[in-house]
Amino acid sequence: MEPRMQKLAQLRARTDRQLAELISAALDRGFAYARVIAATKSHAEWSASREFHRRAKDAWCEARRLMPALDGSAEKDRVALLRRAEMLRLELDQLAAELFPVRRAACF
Repeated sequence: MEPRMQKLAQLRARTDRQLAELISAALDRGFAYARVIAATKSHAEWSASREFHRRAKDAWCEARRLMPALDGSAEKDRVALLRRAEMLRLELDQLAAELFPVRRAACF
């Protein structure tokens, strides 16, 4: 491989690693917010829980938005990040069901 192409491949590999780290950090942030919500499930802190849920969801959205750019990275790294993103999404859905119950009008 000629030196210029080798250098380009090295830069791409480093960029892929940095992108994977960025996605992982966003997922970590989302899980941290979810842990805070799970620890404070009182009605007195409902507004704070709602804000933490929004931030956790934003972190998940950021990670999902960056995922398609991981084409050049190792498949096992992509799969691991996708699995973590799915776990966060499931946890957020469960917390949302507990935090924001659906209220229906009673029909008499």
